[in-house]
Amino acid sequence: MKKSIYLAALAALSLTACSSDDNDIFDQSAADRLEQYKKDYADVLTADGGLWTMEYFSNPDEPGYVFVMKFEKNGAVTISANHKWIGGTFKQETSLWKMIADNGPVLSFNSYNNLFHIFSDPANIVGPDAPTGEAGDINETGYGHEGDYEFQFMDVSDDGKTVRLLGKKRLYDIFLHRLDPNTDIEAYMSSVKAVSSRFSSTFNDLTMTDADGNLYRVYDMNTGIPSIYPLAGDAVSQTVSANGIFTLEGFRFMNPIEVKRSDDSTFEIEQLLFTESGTMTGDNITDLRATSPLENIVRQDLTWTLDPESLTGKIKNLYDAANDALVAALTQKDKLGDTDFTYANVMGTLSPQLVTRIGNRVCRDYIEYSAPEDQNGNVIPSDEFDFFFVGANNTAAKYDVEIPAYKAFKDYLKSGFIMTPKDLLNPNVITLTDKNDANSHFDLKLK
Repeated sequence: MKKSIYLAALAALSLTACSSDDNDIFDQSAADRLEQYKKDYADVLTADGGLWTMEYFSNPDEPGYVFVMKFEKNGAVTISANHKWIGGTFKQETSLWKMIADNGPVLSFNSYNNLFHIFSDPANIVGPDAPTGEAGDINETGYGHEGDYEFQFMDVSDDGKTVRLLGKKRLYDIFLHRLDPNTDIEAYMSSVKAVSSRFSSTFNDLTMTDADGNLYRVYDMNTGIPSIYPLAGDAVSQTVSANGIFTLEGFRFMNPIEVKRSDDSTFEIEQLLFTESGTMTGDNITDLRATSPLENIVRQDLTWTLDPESLTGKIKNLYDAANDALVAALTQKDKLGDTDFTYANVMGTLSPQLVTRIGNRVCRDYIEYSAPEDQNGNVIPSDEFDFFFVGANNTAAKYDVEIPAYKAFKDYLKSGFIMTPKDLLNPNVITLTDKNDANSHFDLKLK
């Protein structure tokens, strides 16, 4: 009962707020006023080309979805989408829309649209992410995604470019943002999708810094339902999670997430926005980025390979000299192949190695990284890259003696570098620059 009264009150406020002339309003009957507001809101939707992006939530357990909608005055709406429930590919479908009355003007998508109504259809959820029962069969709950297809108008911005809607049943805020009528819809949708792809399951752990300098771990950002806990706190009892939606500007939570500090005090984050430097900031947040380059380089589950095309300065000269010497001493086929920083099993223990290839021969140098750890055994964040040799297999030792230029190239790799990720949120390429020679650098790529 309270919800109905609340919605009726909001509707009344929205109706009276839409006109500056109170006499005009109250000279009409309630029914006439409602019809006028229905027309006014319909005109908002179809004005300036009628092209909008919708930020849609169906329930708190799924990420939000972006649609593009073109509203026509004849009651047609063309909906564009590329969400995973339609295979992740761009599709368009035209259906119908209408302004109806129900405690105020309500936008109703009143004919079935396969791209949109899938979220409000109570039929079973199907697809690779469908919930399943104990036997692995689809969980036939009959609720589907539990989303809305009718929305009450709540606010229209002064410039007419943003509309806040309220789901009629679920009461979730749904936003419409006006797009330029000349927008390439497919390209726009691809751009939004590319935002989510910046967050990789490979680099699942992100580091967040609040305004007071406290650090937090953020993970599962790529799923659209990130979790956050304070690094100085307890990951079990202080982790909080919430769903949100990716936009071109960043990430907005469906409802502000209440983050716990290590002392259990809390603060809210409504959204995280991209910065020009490639990180993210938000309410009370100064920085969000992937963990430090060193933490990723020394991970046992990753292999990093040197990109020969990226070599510049001294490292390029040494690489070329090693190749020339190998060809002169052996054959034309015996140039350097992949040069990798990886891990391999040595007497039952995963150990770091520099692996080089000469023709079809594999040379292994056993190394140790200069990677200081804290009292809990965690690698201390750093952008400095240093290692030293602790041994080699027979093949590597043989060529170290016979071809000094080959050994000189490898020795230079441990001379000390500063690491800079190409993308601070998805560091699958890291540039290493000589600490003493800024003109000498190269890229390591995730293999």
